[in-house]
Amino acid sequence: MKTSVIIPAAGVGTRFGGDVPKQYIEIDGEPILIKTIKLFDKIDDVEDIVIAVHTEKFTYTEELVKKYNCTKVKEIIIGGKQRQDSVFAALRSKIVQDSEITLIHDAVRPFASLNLIQRLINAAEEYGAAIPVIPINDTIKEINHKGFVEKTLDRNKLVLVQTPQAYWTDIVTDAYKKGQQANFEGTDSASFVEFLGYKVYVVDGEYGNLKITRETDIEYAKIISEGKIL
Repeated sequence: MKTSVIIPAAGVGTRFGGDVPKQYIEIDGEPILIKTIKLFDKIDDVEDIVIAVHTEKFTYTEELVKKYNCTKVKEIIIGGKQRQDSVFAALRSKIVQDSEITLIHDAVRPFASLNLIQRLINAAEEYGAAIPVIPINDTIKEINHKGFVEKTLDRNKLVLVQTPQAYWTDIVTDAYKKGQQANFEGTDSASFVEFLGYKVYVVDGEYGNLKITRETDIEYAKIISEGKIL
């Protein structure tokens, strides 16, 4: 099935600090965003990539895509204020609408394996919506606004969610459209699909599929990039 990828990359990195948004920080001489884009080069099902960027980074991103010969990037658009706004804008792209499967992937997750990506595409083909998850090993507690523990949660029923997430294009487009109309705010794309009432299938994620969120993650990312840990 024809597959497109949306990479929302319009964030300014408020948790990261510094003047350069984290997706443009270099690891081993390449911007994180470029490393993320290249994940999909060897996936035959993936034909097109659409990137949503901040207006101030539009020209710079165009230059990066050309410099690193990212031929699957077919469109760069201006993203929105929030991640969900950027994803929704990309979903309305004709390139994405012409695909049957849409993957949505964090710009700062440059280490997802080819195996994981393909498993998600296959699961989405069968179930309509699929996300990667990993189990929680630590004890999870719910606290109140005063800083006291309310209760201990059953970690066997909880998971950590990663990207890429894979969907039938019509399902995820409809989910975002109706979610936006209802002023729904979701922390990931699956939240919107769940809001619409669809079931989301889960596949095993990868501990090495790091999301670079804070400055300290950079050093760990360099270790992964050097092949010292996965």
